[in-house]
Amino acid sequence: MAEPVAQALPRGMPDCLKKRHLLNDKELSPEICRDYGEKFLALGFWEDALEFFLKGNYLPGLEKIKAHALDSGDAPLMARLGSHPPEVWRQVAARALDLGKIQFARRALEEAGDREQAEELIHRFTRGDA
Repeated sequence: MAEPVAQALPRGMPDCLKKRHLLNDKELSPEICRDYGEKFLALGFWEDALEFFLKGNYLPGLEKIKAHALDSGDAPLMARLGSHPPEVWRQVAARALDLGKIQFARRALEEAGDREQAEELIHRFTRGDA
């Protein structure tokens, strides 16, 4: 099995240490946060984009992240965006199931308050009934 290759950051993008420094800077402007967030978003680095959008309180960027989390069934990413009504979590769960992301679907169902469904989902897949 091939090892995953880490994607190199393009010139001008902060590495992990620079990113940490930027995110801990109490005087970092919302504009810089937005710019870095958009750059990370363009690269498909959703978590990095989220950190900058949250720091800069950039709502349009946060909406893009939410749309991606819904579209990709990404329950952990959706959870980092804050609390959501049960119907949003059920949408995430349904999409995660469509994509075969069983653990993400389980987490989304638990966040929706549907613990019994989450447990049944796991039992169904561990028994091989899927």
